[in-house]
Amino acid sequence: MKKIQNIAFGLLFFGIVLMAAIVPKAQADEAHLAVSYSTEHLNGLRAGYRWTDGPKILPQRWFDLIGSPRVHWEAAVNTWVNSRNSHDRINAITFSPVLQWSLTGGSQPLLLEAGIGVSLLDDQQISDRELSISFQFEDRIALSWQYDPISQARLSFGYSHYSQADLKRPNDGLDLWVLTWHVPI
Repeated sequence: MKKIQNIAFGLLFFGIVLMAAIVPKAQADEAHLAVSYSTEHLNGLRAGYRWTDGPKILPQRWFDLIGSPRVHWEAAVNTWVNSRNSHDRINAITFSPVLQWSLTGGSQPLLLEAGIGVSLLDDQQISDRELSISFQFEDRIALSWQYDPISQARLSFGYSHYSQADLKRPNDGLDLWVLTWHVPI
């Protein structure tokens, strides 16, 4: 069963990459790779695609109230492994709006990013964490630095939390520190 789930997630990831390749470049322009670490002995990898300056589904005046952030939309595939037992693995697909505020100007700006999205996990337990259901919310916040003014590549360091908002108990959730490399394409 786990092998079938891994194949399904592989096909889904291929679909995301294919979708990203055919979306017009004016709307879809950033790929990212990330590594994550959890104090619960989880190590992870993430690959994703970000559509920058995506549609704002709320009125502009609401965004003006919170500093007029740029709105991005992001899809990704995650995998986390228990570092004490490499056979204990969980995979997820995520979709999230990401709000981005400029903290500094210049050719190498510092940015603040935050988002709340949804994720679908292929299992409900990893390590000693009981998640109860496959549907989870993905909350995140990160500080991002655009280190290359020409390519606009960035590095970000942040915190992500996965939880299902007590839709079902127990709701142990996952807490991860995430280092991400973003590359415009």
